[in-house]
Amino acid sequence: MMESLRNFLTGPRLIFVILVCALPFVFLGTSSIGSVFNGPSITINGEDISELDLQIAQNTAVQRFKNIYGDEFDFDLLDEDIKRESIKQELIVQKVLQSGAKSMGFYNKTTEDKVKKAIVRNPQFQDNGVFNENIFGAQVNSNGYTKEVYIDLLTKLEASELYRSSLNLFNFVTEYELVELATLLEKKSDIKYTKISFEGLKNELVNTSEELIEYYKNNEILFFSDEERSFKYFVLEQSDYKNKVEIPEGYLENAYENYILNFESSAQTRISHIMIDKNNYDSTDSASKAIQDVEVLLTNGNNFSDVASQYSEDIVTKDIGGDLEYFDKDIFPAQFEEAIKDLNLNEITDIIELEDTFHILKITEINKQEPLSEDQIKDEVMNELIETESLALMNDDFNLLEDLMFDNNSGEIQGLLSIEEIASSISNKKVSQTNAFTKSNYDFYIPDNVIRDYLFSIDSKIDQPYAIELSDKLIVISINSISEPFLMSYENVVEDVAYLLSQSKAEEKIFLMEDELKSIESQEDKVTFIDSYNYVTQDEFVDVKRYSSLLPQEVLNMIFDSMPNTTISVSAKNGDMYLVEIVKFNQPTESEMNEALEQYSSFGQETFASKMTEIINQDAFKSVRTNFDNVIF
Repeated sequence: MMESLRNFLTGPRLIFVILVCALPFVFLGTSSIGSVFNGPSITINGEDISELDLQIAQNTAVQRFKNIYGDEFDFDLLDEDIKRESIKQELIVQKVLQSGAKSMGFYNKTTEDKVKKAIVRNPQFQDNGVFNENIFGAQVNSNGYTKEVYIDLLTKLEASELYRSSLNLFNFVTEYELVELATLLEKKSDIKYTKISFEGLKNELVNTSEELIEYYKNNEILFFSDEERSFKYFVLEQSDYKNKVEIPEGYLENAYENYILNFESSAQTRISHIMIDKNNYDSTDSASKAIQDVEVLLTNGNNFSDVASQYSEDIVTKDIGGDLEYFDKDIFPAQFEEAIKDLNLNEITDIIELEDTFHILKITEINKQEPLSEDQIKDEVMNELIETESLALMNDDFNLLEDLMFDNNSGEIQGLLSIEEIASSISNKKVSQTNAFTKSNYDFYIPDNVIRDYLFSIDSKIDQPYAIELSDKLIVISINSISEPFLMSYENVVEDVAYLLSQSKAEEKIFLMEDELKSIESQEDKVTFIDSYNYVTQDEFVDVKRYSSLLPQEVLNMIFDSMPNTTISVSAKNGDMYLVEIVKFNQPTESEMNEALEQYSSFGQETFASKMTEIINQDAFKSVRTNFDNVIF
């Protein structure tokens, strides 16, 4: 029942508007829209707009469409005006939320520290389970960010999400609202109906040879063949270059020596703390007295975890004994590093004073792992080198390919070389050729629609090499042949002609029969009419539910959108025609309501949260102050 309810509330009845596309420390994947910022600076609610902001808004818009239409949805196929407006709306929401987050103080050092901790814990930036600064920097730089810009970006998004969540913190649904919803969706109907079967009617139709030939001549456009196209191609794949990578002499040995040197200083130290916040006291002296009292308790042998749970003023860690997890100098203050550098397991620091807080730290764990074997390290280093260098070799060929195909001065395709000549210049690649494809039978072994779209584009030309860069490879194709559509002979399409003619005659006749049925007033005459056709049936049901399997859903939807004591006609998706007399609607019984309310309660919460999201979204657009109405991007 709940799945049916969800189906009922989707589409125009309930739209989940995505305000913030959460970025859980993964990189953005959508290519740039090529925006250009010239002239006066662009602002929203006083917040400057950068190219990066625009990129985030685009990725958010893409994800919003995919959440609605599925992961296969291609944002690039939308009309340009729709794409721009979608990105513009996401940009407005993004910046309004950021402005609100700043005004509420969510954009602060605490939020930044939270982001840094999440980065450190992210396996994407770890080596053998340990955060690696070099890996983090390399991945961030390869995606067009500096480390500082990336951290600031995530901090702004985290602050915006905190702000949005605070607006939607309390979500409740009244019992009255639940009863209204359950009453609407659980009511039942008593109906009588007449059904005209489309397939049954069509199967009884007889087409003469004259009718078939006449339909073929009058509708020749329906019987043209599909255009066929074939192409030649070759593919650049990174795997093809791996056996060309040479390992420099001594490279692996030096890598292992560096690993051993780095490993010796890679032990992880886990710490806990007890914190006193100066802001909670009338004076620094009062706060100092509080941390000194804590120090006395620890000196007297009290358990550190118990003292932290009772006296620490860090609300995030006090309930877990003050645990701060593993120390990282990029996250914690320099004073922490200095205080613990000479401590052993279970030892406690002196009091550490920061600008706003006092701390006492304890070493709770020192994790020293055994180094990996020399063979394992050398294998990993070799594989990493092969991966990097094979990609570089492929990119070298890609650059050569661009030089061969394009005029560097004009940027236009040179058109001087055939695909075979280009392939022979690129590592002697072999050129293959496909069978002829139509749009309906296209099944090239690389299932990427970009290739298909180019193949059947009106702008593509025969014998003109064209390079397509895919996610993990590059393919160069050249259209080899184009077979134009032609009118197929009657003998070759006679079955299609018969099918389409029967379909057309059945559609026309079923509407004539519907009109005739509606015009019959006598029940006796109506029964006589129905009995005359074996594809016309009559039946009646009581207590039919909204999601019953007795009738097609589109017929049920129309029934429950209508009034009692009325007659409606509905054409089902399969062509069947229903004439339905709605006798009455029946409300659910008390026991049915009690059972339904329990199930509707959790879904009611989701409905409320969605409504709050829409309200926040609407408020963002009402309060926006921007100067980019006339900016084209």
